Order: sequence, then structure tokens, then C-alpha cells
Amino acid sequence: MFKTDRNAELLSGLSHSPNGVQFWSFIEQDVAWPWFYLQIVEDDGQEAYRSMLMVPTPPLLEQIVEAKTDNAWLEQAQLVTPAHINKAGRWMMEPLLKVTAIRNAQGQELGYVYHVEGGRTYSTSADPHLDEQLRTHTIFSAELHLPR
Repeated sequence: MFKTDRNAELLSGLSHSPNGVQFWSFIEQDVAWPWFYLQIVEDDGQEAYRSMLMVPTPPLLEQIVEAKTDNAWLEQAQLVTPAHINKAGRWMMEPLLKVTAIRNAQGQELGYVYHVEGGRTYSTSADPHLDEQLRTHTIFSAELHLPR
């Protein structure tokens, strides 16, 4: 979902460091689809370090949520949506409350439902009137996964 151009690399000599860090002046998003902007906290026992992650998919969000430890956790989660999803005529970033995967009886994912502050709900399912017989799986819940 996000791609980079080698010409956008900054401080290319640092990419040969043991931790493999690379810096980019820009990245490209090649599809107009929802993505997540997450604030992560890493606490080494003396100081808490905060950084932001741009996460392109719900499965990757789920991996990050499951990787929570006493020393690393999510502090904030935002959903970034294109105009055709949020119907606002522009890209929007909103506080994320919940992400649910919609699956059929065979477990195949049919899409996702996103809940944001203000009571708005967005869906990437092809069927706007999903059958209530379908199964759901919570990927992220602000109530469960963010500090209060």
C-alpha cells in the first residue's frame, strides 16, 4: 500500500547501520484505501519514547495490537479515509474506536467496518447491507487496546 522511491531516501549511509534504519523524504500511497496512523510508546524503564506508524492494513494493525508488552504499547489510533469512503469530499483523519473484520461462514474476509469518534461508521465491504448471519472478528478496540 505504501511504496518508496530510492530517490526519496535521505541519509542513505545510515541504512547500512546494524539496525537497518532508512529515512525517506516521502512515501507514496498507491491505492485510495483506509489506513491507520498510530502513536506507539516504547518505555526503556528510564524514559518513554513516542513514535508514529503509518499502517496500511487491518491485518497489520492486528499484529501491532497483539505485540503489546509492558514496555511497548499503542497510545493513540487514527483512521485515515479517502473521500469515497467517508463521503466528506476529502481525505479525513479521525480518532479510531473500533475495527471489525466481516467474515462469511467459511471464514473468508468480506471487508472491514471502522468506527470513529462522532458515531460515524465506514465499511469496505462490497455489500452495504451485510447479512447478520455473517461472523465478525474485532481487530482493534480503543476501549480494550488504548490506555485510559
